[in-house]
Amino acid sequence: MTILIMGNVTLFAKLLPFPAVTIISGRALFSVILLGLFFLLRGKSVSYRSFKDFLFVFGIGILFALHWVTYFHSIQVSTVAVGMLSLFTYPVFSALIEPLLGGKRPDPFAFFLACFSFFGLFLIVPDLSWNNQMFQGVVWGVVSAVLYAIRNLLTKEMHVHYPSAQILFTQLIATTLVLLPFADGLFVMLAEPKYLLFQVVLAGIFTSLAHTIWIRSLSNLSVTTAGTLSTLSPIYGSLAAWYFLGEVPPERLWLGGGVILFCAILEVFRKKAESENTAVLWVNEK
Repeated sequence: MTILIMGNVTLFAKLLPFPAVTIISGRALFSVILLGLFFLLRGKSVSYRSFKDFLFVFGIGILFALHWVTYFHSIQVSTVAVGMLSLFTYPVFSALIEPLLGGKRPDPFAFFLACFSFFGLFLIVPDLSWNNQMFQGVVWGVVSAVLYAIRNLLTKEMHVHYPSAQILFTQLIATTLVLLPFADGLFVMLAEPKYLLFQVVLAGIFTSLAHTIWIRSLSNLSVTTAGTLSTLSPIYGSLAAWYFLGEVPPERLWLGGGVILFCAILEVFRKKAESENTAVLWVNEK
């Protein structure tokens, strides 16, 4: 269910005719209000054990803001399908970065998957020129993917100590404070009833609910595995854009997207095999 929700969030990048920074500012602001009311009504605490922990989560929120803005901008300059497929190289980046955070060397096979994923991106882009909007979309999507991978890995570290809703709430506060000064046209957007409704739905269902569940899933799965399991999102998102926005993906996009999603699926099976081997070794040692 969460995969389906997060797969269709990209439609708002096209439905709201405003810059990405403005859309994300409104999204974050309303999400802070909704989650704040949730904490208030439930009488839950949002305090941290130390100011250092708060600053760490707040800093992750700044990465989250940059990820959201680059992701929506990628979609706006290209298409929903291009933006989503570019973003979904992040499981491969997670596979490269996750071992480094644990003081280990990345698996050489992760480098192979990264190269193969970039080959898939190459298939999507008809012209490797900044004047080509598809190329711009891919570049911004990859930047967003790297930021998202880092954000998820760092968030997982803090989820051991704090609830998912509290972590998301702090990250959204950071996102709001960082982006609001640059949110050109925010009040114009919120003054229009249709766009206001879009923002409330975007904040309530597609942000507060979906991302709280997503962060909670990180406590039970590796970030890489959780990412690969969500590879259905580009399919849902592309089909939704096709139906609602009339964005018909070209044949080369399906080919490149197939390569990218193949890498993601391959990674989840690889991780599963590693987990099973680790479990067998642990049992034998006992």
